Amino acid sequence: MADQPIQMMTDHYQKTFEITYEQWKERNRLFIFLVIVSGIGLLLLLPVPEMNKLLVDAIAKLLGITDQGRITQLYTDFPLDVLLSLFLVVIFYLMQKLYSTNLSVLRNYLYLGAVEREIRQHLKLAGQSVAFTREGNFYWGRRTWMQNFSKWYYIVIILIVLLPFLYFKLLNDFAAKNVIMGILDGVVSILTLLYLWEYSFSAVRLDVAELPQPETKPDQGKKKGK
Repeated sequence: MADQPIQMMTDHYQKTFEITYEQWKERNRLFIFLVIVSGIGLLLLLPVPEMNKLLVDAIAKLLGITDQGRITQLYTDFPLDVLLSLFLVVIFYLMQKLYSTNLSVLRNYLYLGAVEREIRQHLKLAGQSVAFTREGNFYWGRRTWMQNFSKWYYIVIILIVLLPFLYFKLLNDFAAKNVIMGILDGVVSILTLLYLWEYSFSAVRLDVAELPQPETKPDQGKKKGK
């Protein structure tokens, strides 16, 4: 019976690691999707007529449009601004999901490191043993400087593709005197930047071996004489 709590803790640890690993893979996919969508949107915003034609050709092929007259008309009448606004909404969604998923991953790894310490205490393992230190001392003791800076690389890449898209999209809206769409896109852009800020802040703050324990304040409501 004495081994039952330890077994429960190790099973819980393994299940949490599996969930975290799946979230880790999802976070990586979201990052790639965000970069691709932002990059395609930026290319469509730049003054490159061939890109618009390629887009119309792809949509015509997807919808099975073969009439050359209709395709030619789409070259001039295609609602690109509306499509790019939809791109912006997708980017907002991907940024929000990337933030929340990355937050869960970082929190879970901190949690796994704390659980490892508790398991080691219950098993009474020697200090020099490496068992149950995978996400704790073993990882942080062998972490390279490239790993320390990797979070900044991700932030910079997102900034490189995201900020130009947002800038040119709003510039295009107001240059076309589409005030309503410009205001709506502005609101979505601000929300997207807020999630980008929170993603960056949490990525830097939580990429540590362990969070400092909150300070315990003395009870102020104690009655005199107690």
